[in-house]
Amino acid sequence: MNNYFIIGKVNEGKSHLFNLFSKNHRTISNPLENTTVDIIRKEISIKNFHYYLYDTPGFYNLSGFKEIHKRIIDLKISNIKFIYLSEIFTEEDLKICKFINSLGINIYFFNFNQLDFSNLIPNLFSKIFINQKDNFAELYNFLASQNSIENECSIKQDMSTIVIFGKENTGKSTLFNKITNIQLSKTSPNLHTTRDSVNWDINYKKEILRFIDTAGFIRSRSNRRNNDFEKFSIIQSEYFIKNASLIVLLLEATSESKLDLSLIGSLSKRNKPFLVLVNKMDLISEKNIYQKKFLDYLSNNHNYYSSLNIHFISAINLSKSKILDLIYGHLNNKFFFKTSYLNKIIKPINGELGKIQKNSKEFKIYFITAFTVNQKNYFKISCNFNKKNIKPHIKSFLSKILIRELNLKGINFNLIF
Repeated sequence: MNNYFIIGKVNEGKSHLFNLFSKNHRTISNPLENTTVDIIRKEISIKNFHYYLYDTPGFYNLSGFKEIHKRIIDLKISNIKFIYLSEIFTEEDLKICKFINSLGINIYFFNFNQLDFSNLIPNLFSKIFINQKDNFAELYNFLASQNSIENECSIKQDMSTIVIFGKENTGKSTLFNKITNIQLSKTSPNLHTTRDSVNWDINYKKEILRFIDTAGFIRSRSNRRNNDFEKFSIIQSEYFIKNASLIVLLLEATSESKLDLSLIGSLSKRNKPFLVLVNKMDLISEKNIYQKKFLDYLSNNHNYYSSLNIHFISAINLSKSKILDLIYGHLNNKFFFKTSYLNKIIKPINGELGKIQKNSKEFKIYFITAFTVNQKNYFKISCNFNKKNIKPHIKSFLSKILIRELNLKGINFNLIF
């Protein structure tokens, strides 16, 4: 498949051009310089054509381009082609295009306006898109014709989308780069390093997994939420979370915050599979004590871990294979249940439990939630009995009903009252 990289000096309109192609995955387009810091990919797949388009950071000179080119080479992909943007074609542009031409890479020159580019050297470019009635339409139709396929069905593949989400500086980009094995997302201790959502596909166990690194979540009361960059980043993140197959919420072990609970609560209400990874455990000295304290904190301040899947990790130290095993296991988690569905089966369960209770106070369930902690499955049962007074035969009978109603044969779980 062809990979087209939109390149050009700083503030030439690369993101604007990318957004004209991409209707639903739009990058931040802003008059300020150096708005784009990551390499952003969009899969263009409409009717009978299919290719990848990339937005890239701008540069000032040939040296700056070579840094971007190294990042592109590190992606280890083939069929690379460049779409070069320049409002005014300078001597520096000429140097860069000559360098690209020496690499044997196709270059398409594009400009939004109808201008006189008499200093262009046509032999440097495979095709030039200037001074047409609609330069963009010409480019769009050309790429469609160059990437047409005979069988539309051949481009449709089953794919799971995993969105990495969380507060700023929790290590999302570090985790994303470890999983994809490339430095696609820029990492930095500074806040809001990731602005645009970055995506990449990997093949794992004969499946395609699309991972998306999103911008860090900002408190609702923060004034920064109203800034242009931050506001657009939040909209982007929300779009990908809404369409995710699995959400990975990344928390930071070294920073306890009520915001963690609000993010967990927000994701719980979506009735969508998600798991919680508590990152930077390499910075915690007494890990067992910390984990117990963390879980006690959640259980006291959150509705019984509602629908949680919690793991304690270090994105720096944990191997790529173990991270993927962890995520893939939850992607295909047979123990995920919508709380609304569990509430629907409470009435018939209470009816069956009433049949085995004679000459004793009726055992009644109010609600049930399901969660997983470090690969151990739990049902939290809220009922009218003190947990010390619940008899073994009640627990055993209730387990059998849950196995039958939820098709849990062969899956281990524990009951918590």
